[in-house]
Amino acid sequence: MNIKIYRFDPQVDKEPHYDTFSLPFKVGEGYTVLDMLNYVYHNLDTSLSYFSHSLCNQRICARCAVKVNGSVRLACHHVPEEEEVVVEPKNNKVVKDLVTL
Repeated sequence: MNIKIYRFDPQVDKEPHYDTFSLPFKVGEGYTVLDMLNYVYHNLDTSLSYFSHSLCNQRICARCAVKVNGSVRLACHHVPEEEEVVVEPKNNKVVKDLVTL
């Protein structure tokens, strides 16, 4: 699978951009968007900013909400069914990358 992630640091970047990463996951294996973001962070790019809350992971707090292929989803619960997943912030109040106010 590929994941295309919105990247923007208002203190450094003039314009947002996207980074694409190839993941060793296959559609149908049950990986969530949060699993994918964690893989990118731990294995490919530690500069990625996103909300990872291991204590919730039960669709309660909704802090991990992001846009996945244009629809707002909870990253801890949503399992994409597409080969390419586009992840963007849930709103335009970006602090950094996928972290919003």
